[in-house]
Amino acid sequence: MFPRRVFLLAAWVLLSAVAAPPAWAAPLKIDPRLAERGKAIYARECSVCHGPAGKGDGEASYLLFPAPRDFTTKMFKVRTTPPGEAPQRSDIVRVLLLGLPGSTMPSFVSLPESDLRAVAEYVLSLTGFENEPAEFVKIPKAPPATPEWIAKGKAAYAKYECNKCHGDKGDGKGPSAAELKDYAKRPIRPNDYTRGVFKGGGDPQSIITRIMTGIEGTPMPSHAEVLEKQEDVIALAHYVRQFSKGRDFWQPSTGVIPARRTQGKTPLRMSDSQWAKVIPTPIPMMQLYNDGRPPIELSVRALHDETRISILLEWDDATLDRMGSVNTFGDAVAIQFSLGEKDPPLFVMGARDNLVNIWHWTAPSADVEATYAGMAVDDYPLAGQPYPRRAMGHPNIVASRATRPPFISAWAAGNPISSPGLARPFMDLNAGGFGTLQPQGPKDQNVQGQARWAGGKWRVVFTRTMESPGKQDAQLLAGSIHPIGFAVWDGARRDRNGQKSVTTWYKLRIE
Repeated sequence: MFPRRVFLLAAWVLLSAVAAPPAWAAPLKIDPRLAERGKAIYARECSVCHGPAGKGDGEASYLLFPAPRDFTTKMFKVRTTPPGEAPQRSDIVRVLLLGLPGSTMPSFVSLPESDLRAVAEYVLSLTGFENEPAEFVKIPKAPPATPEWIAKGKAAYAKYECNKCHGDKGDGKGPSAAELKDYAKRPIRPNDYTRGVFKGGGDPQSIITRIMTGIEGTPMPSHAEVLEKQEDVIALAHYVRQFSKGRDFWQPSTGVIPARRTQGKTPLRMSDSQWAKVIPTPIPMMQLYNDGRPPIELSVRALHDETRISILLEWDDATLDRMGSVNTFGDAVAIQFSLGEKDPPLFVMGARDNLVNIWHWTAPSADVEATYAGMAVDDYPLAGQPYPRRAMGHPNIVASRATRPPFISAWAAGNPISSPGLARPFMDLNAGGFGTLQPQGPKDQNVQGQARWAGGKWRVVFTRTMESPGKQDAQLLAGSIHPIGFAVWDGARRDRNGQKSVTTWYKLRIE
């Protein structure tokens, strides 16, 4: 468990200490001043995904799966109220605090509590609910797990036919799984508990709440009226939780990554013994396109010598993937720095008035002959050098100036990906919003590094001088703090372009 989770859960306990709602269905009363304040925060932090009117049609929505919530449908999955009722304001605040694992809804724990309450008020104003929630669902408290509770849970799991959707092994492969649809008649998969991904939290108390209230808009119903006895739901929660073997993935939130001052030169290679002295910072990631696999967890270390800084990234990846054809994709990783002096922009790709500097590495492309053994490869007689058929690992073919325009159209058209001067695994780029990613010129490419895949793990070192002459480079000086984010592409998952795993903004503290 990440140390920050303890803080998040403690904060949730404080935020939940509100008076119980009245027994009757009082009209929904929105605080106009609070909602107006929340509207401004929502526009800055939320509208890019959920849209200006909360309809799930924001600028980034086309990149995301599951799609951002349309608040006007009145479908709130994580709540403590009965089906069809408005969520408590504290329910919305809890989601803002913790995020929603298995989606691209991050944690906003970095925002003040007053901001979270304001956003909750504004979101509630968009829903169209007419009444305050009439009652709380009575949620029993969960005692600690024991073998007895788990044995009772196994029996209850079969009695209430949970296995029909979630499967006997909790892997989401029950006999009814293929037939399930959401409120909009779209296919939907039951949760695979073995991943350790639980919307609303994987602790027993949160699982009990989901069983009692159901998950609005999905085939997961409320069991409050069908449970024969209270101990059944407690036992079910403990049994469901054991499928994950203790894993409980949480959304990226915020935190500090220290960049320590080394005694000697900054390490340029991952094999340098100095890395072993640095405690890694674990950072959970969220997939922009969720394919049902467990999230990636990134490990980050940083060192500097007041002249050069190096950042070591590590993550598990079962396969080494390289680009080799139009339908294969390479593994990659990137570091993102905010360039603006004001608050950092959206954590994905920056904004027009607030650029980001991106250090990007991608696994070198596989050679066509190595990928497709025995494949016939054309000669380029005008290229200025013959194609060496006799050996693998041949040098790149460089066309003469006379043949570039007719024979290398992408290069002639100015496509930066086709430029020989930018043919390198480590790249220095900039972006100011979706669709604006641009590499810096060949003379400004000053990010270097080393990468190695072994034993199902990637280790990639990025290094650059702390001060850079580039006007669009992050200036990483000793004693400064910089917003920093990360992205990982898994070629085996067919990740490419905007289909990737990302983090929110963390803080790189350069000592």
